[in-house]
Amino acid sequence: MLGIASIVGLFSACDLLENVYDDPAVEKQEGQYYVDATDYAQWVYINLHTTVPTITTSTISLDDLTETGAPQEWDIAHHRYDVKTNGASVMMTPYHSIEALEQAGLPSEGEWTADEESEQCITVDMSHMMEGYLVYAPGHKNTVIGQWVEVDTSNMPPNYTMHDNVMLLRFADGTYAAIQLANFMSTDSYQVKGWMTVNYKYPVFEGKGNSEK
Repeated sequence: MLGIASIVGLFSACDLLENVYDDPAVEKQEGQYYVDATDYAQWVYINLHTTVPTITTSTISLDDLTETGAPQEWDIAHHRYDVKTNGASVMMTPYHSIEALEQAGLPSEGEWTADEESEQCITVDMSHMMEGYLVYAPGHKNTVIGQWVEVDTSNMPPNYTMHDNVMLLRFADGTYAAIQLANFMSTDSYQVKGWMTVNYKYPVFEGKGNSEK
C-alpha cells in the first residue's frame, strides 16, 4: 500500500476559530500525520495551509526520472527520510517537543537553511546495488530536516539513529510551522522503515512572521 496516509488528531470549529493569525484565512493545525514514504520512486506532499493536512503522492518515472502527480500547492514533501520544502527555510531547534519550543519563543539566533539543488538529489532505484551503482533523480531537498534519521552503513545491517529535535520552518508568506519526527517505522508488528510519523503545528508564533527567507 503506497502513498496511503492517515491523520491523527481532532479539530473542532472552536479550536480553529480561536487559534488563527490576524488573517482569518490561515487555519490552525495541530496533531500528527502518518505517511507511507517507503517507495523510492515517490514523493509524498503535505499541505499545511488547509483546514487539515492535504496529502498527495507523486510518482517518479525510472525511465526518464520525470515526476508526475505533484500538487500545485504544498508545504513539505517526504521521500524516505528526505524532505523538501516549497520555498521554506529551516532551523533545527534544541527542543524535543513543540510545546517546549513555543514556551521558549521564536528563536532570535540560529541558522536558517534553504533547500539545496542537486543533479543526484534522491535515490530512486536500489535494484542495481549489487552491481555497484544506484539510480538518482535530480531535484532539491532540505539537508537540515534530512538529519532527523541518521543511517550508518559502515556495518551491516545499517544502524539507524533518530533525532527528534523540533524543526522550525519559515515559509515564504512569513508564517511558521513546527514539525517533529516521532517515528520512522510502521506502527504494526512488521516495523517497516520509511513510514513517517510526524508531529506538527501550523502556524506557530502567530503575528511574528516576516517575509524574509
